[in-house]
Amino acid sequence: MLWSDGVEITAHDFEWTYNQVIKPENGFPYLSQLDFITSYKALDDYTLEIKIDEVYAPALGQMSGLITPLPKHVWEKLDWNDPEKNPEINSPSVVSGPYKLVEWKRDQYVIFEANENYWYHGRPNIDRYIIEIVPDQDVAYQKMKTGESDTGPITPENLEEARQLENITVYEWWPAAAVWSYIGLNMREGFPTHDINVRHGLNYAIDKELLTDEVMLGQAKRLCSVYPETSWVYNPDVPCYKYDRDKALEAFAKAGYTLQDGKLVNENGEQLKLRLLYGPNTSKTRELIAVTVQDFLSQIGIEVEIQALEWASFLEALDAEEPEWDMYIGAWRATIEPHIMYTIWAEENIPQLNSVAYINKDVEKLFEEAGATYDTEFRKAKYQEIQRIIAEDAPYVFLFYQKRWSGQNNRIKGIIPTALGIGWNQEDWYIEETQ
Repeated sequence: MLWSDGVEITAHDFEWTYNQVIKPENGFPYLSQLDFITSYKALDDYTLEIKIDEVYAPALGQMSGLITPLPKHVWEKLDWNDPEKNPEINSPSVVSGPYKLVEWKRDQYVIFEANENYWYHGRPNIDRYIIEIVPDQDVAYQKMKTGESDTGPITPENLEEARQLENITVYEWWPAAAVWSYIGLNMREGFPTHDINVRHGLNYAIDKELLTDEVMLGQAKRLCSVYPETSWVYNPDVPCYKYDRDKALEAFAKAGYTLQDGKLVNENGEQLKLRLLYGPNTSKTRELIAVTVQDFLSQIGIEVEIQALEWASFLEALDAEEPEWDMYIGAWRATIEPHIMYTIWAEENIPQLNSVAYINKDVEKLFEEAGATYDTEFRKAKYQEIQRIIAEDAPYVFLFYQKRWSGQNNRIKGIIPTALGIGWNQEDWYIEETQ
């Protein structure tokens, strides 16, 4: 196996990368997910010895997903975190994938060319990819529609039209690792959503079925807890909070709020007001979710302020030590190995991954028990109990998980959609030029 510069990929690249990842000063956000490793050594160029001190079922899945080797001969004299000192962070010159970076003009375009030394397949069929950065989804879609680009984003609103385009094939699939959307509720003290009754009230007040149909236009399915129906640990019996205005008001009443003159007020007559964040501000889907949620909650007297942020500002707001939001619209990608989702519920990951500040030691214990055996039925039972508890605690308003689709110009051949998507065999794609 070779890096793109022709240097051999060895076990020492893996070992060196691991040793950088585990340094606390390097701030790797998933570091706690590697705690099970007691020794990680390259015995020679082709042998990697990894030791763990106890049974840990997700070990291989987590290691393969979290430790991607970097070329030691390129990186070892460079800074790990600072892109000004280490240009490899943003513009890697040596890679192991099917394509290597040629040029990147920030906010304009990225150019990739085929990697002659691609270890898995050999040189890909398509020589070059040019990715143009087009912030406006509608503009990007029009470029694909007119043939100016070979691919582009398709929203639920223009999916049906895209299916009818003569120059485009729309590939569709329900992914094994589905993207699922939710509304995160700030559980910190001092926020209305700290009260479980408020969180239950919000769950009942938002018509998730209608929102899924209106926003995703039939291209998504309802989600009721942590794992979608595509997961082998999916629990179909968790609370799903079907829309019920009366139950919503009952829950808010337990929190001290009553509906008076069209406003949901506390005992001091103050209206319940919530701030809802979403990002990026160019996302049509998240904008539609936000205004739909705002409308649902206004119907029971809650005032919702929507704040749309560009992506970096949105992430900064979520990671703030003293956040100023009550709710945010987010999404996660499900994983085939269910244990990896532990990261978003662990107390130690507040606020970076656990933005809502969810704390439940019973859930953490169940995750630990599920990871300590290879008995799949035992593990499944633990993950299903986790789903039930989290659904009852309601740190999120779980919304839906999405069908995936991709529009590609008909001249691109060799695309085979599976539950893993279409990119799995990208090196086999080829261009069929018209006469």
